[in-house]
Amino acid sequence: MKRKEFLKKGVTGMVGLSAMAVLLNACAKKIDESDDDDEGGGPRVNTRLASLSATHWVSASATGSGNGTQQDPYTLAQALQLAQPGWRVCCGPGEYMGVNKNHPWDASFQILANGTENNPIIFFAENYAALNTTGRSTLRHNGTQQGYGSPVLGLDTGHHWYGFYITESLAPTQADTGPIVCGGKYNRISYFRIDRGPVSWPEAYTSNNHAAIRFEGVGCQNNLVSDCWIENYSRENATRSEQGIQLFSQPGSNITTSTGLITIENCFFDNVETALTSKGAGVDRWILGGIIFRRNLVRGSTFWNTVGAVNFMDTSGELGRNQVYQNIQVGGNYHVLCRNQAGYQIRDIDVINNTLINATMNGEMEGIHPAYGGAGTTGSGWRTHNNIKTGTAPLFNFPKTQSDAAVQSRSHNLSFGHSRWGYVHSRGTGTQSLAEWQAATEFDDFSLESDPQLVSSEWGNADLGKLQSASPARNAAVDILNLNGGGTSAACHMGAYSNDNVVIGIRPLI
Repeated sequence: MKRKEFLKKGVTGMVGLSAMAVLLNACAKKIDESDDDDEGGGPRVNTRLASLSATHWVSASATGSGNGTQQDPYTLAQALQLAQPGWRVCCGPGEYMGVNKNHPWDASFQILANGTENNPIIFFAENYAALNTTGRSTLRHNGTQQGYGSPVLGLDTGHHWYGFYITESLAPTQADTGPIVCGGKYNRISYFRIDRGPVSWPEAYTSNNHAAIRFEGVGCQNNLVSDCWIENYSRENATRSEQGIQLFSQPGSNITTSTGLITIENCFFDNVETALTSKGAGVDRWILGGIIFRRNLVRGSTFWNTVGAVNFMDTSGELGRNQVYQNIQVGGNYHVLCRNQAGYQIRDIDVINNTLINATMNGEMEGIHPAYGGAGTTGSGWRTHNNIKTGTAPLFNFPKTQSDAAVQSRSHNLSFGHSRWGYVHSRGTGTQSLAEWQAATEFDDFSLESDPQLVSSEWGNADLGKLQSASPARNAAVDILNLNGGGTSAACHMGAYSNDNVVIGIRPLI
């Protein structure tokens, strides 16, 4: 079957997005997450969680003489020293003070023993900070100056943490780290709220590679971040890069030692320079893939002129395809881009069923931005389908390549509000309509150049990114990732709302 014939076959949801006010007022001490209903994307870690019931208890007011029962709880320091696989430790409200180690990897709090994939060690807050503004369990240390602080929380292997609150005004860190660092396997970070802190930090200086959560270690794989609220990781009063989440590999990356196989889902990134940066660095520190970024809400910072959701740098596909799907972004310039730093391949990337709202033109890195630095040598295997973009930025930007040779397939996209559908450096800066773009590239079959008729484009609105009943984006896409469960040639809507069952952003507890 010819490519156009296959794509034409699949031309047919909407999902409830809880308003932030509703989420903040949601309060439950029991969680029951079901397995994902989509087959596409293939979760690399088990996201199912049975109802949590504590085996041990911690209190912020404990004296150190307790035995870990609910009536006589441990201190957090005691529980971290004693915890074993299978423990489920409930931490009550209050502030937990640790020691600032003044080192980018030596965290104030870390479980001493390791858990396993099937028998982790679990620490959970009594009230989840991503959902509650009161009764929080706050992790902090006694550092006072940004640039001289350590991470507040470290994870090694088989460590699951739920629901804590961290602000860097109480736990300042430094460049090349962040308040949470993870260096091992089978870890989970969920329902945290992490705030970069005030506009002005004491003695703030270079914050390069500074992130709320940083993954780096030998074989740092099979980890999950879900339902977290991460805010203010922007360049405001910072001299270099700020990220919500950042990935690095140790020198000598291979499929065993590389960072990879990480899922980031249903998170809320507010006022960030980049929600996720997968950063291969140096001549042998590549990220070897298996990165999934799905069902997240992202609001780009206004404090820098190159702002977006996902940045793939020297990220390839040995560990699996890298998938960005069913996300909603408001503001910024790009949704997904790649930057070549270490000369390694940037490949096997799916950008499917995303909605980018009010993206602004900056003439540099805009829209969906594959194959930076040369498609023929550093980029391949990009599949880009079913995305919606509004705003002045073009949907595609190829600024430093002679072609779009990185494309494996591309169709069923919608762009509205642009002066040109896409931009390729070698073709000059003139206006290009969708028809001209299709003729020049031989891609973007069945795409649309029209108003998607979103119910709301306003950040924080419960109907953000939903499609009106008369939207031309409804039933106009092909379900490449089988998000609706009807097969990869079935019909679906364009944009993040491909069906009626998915929740985008933080999930309320049940």
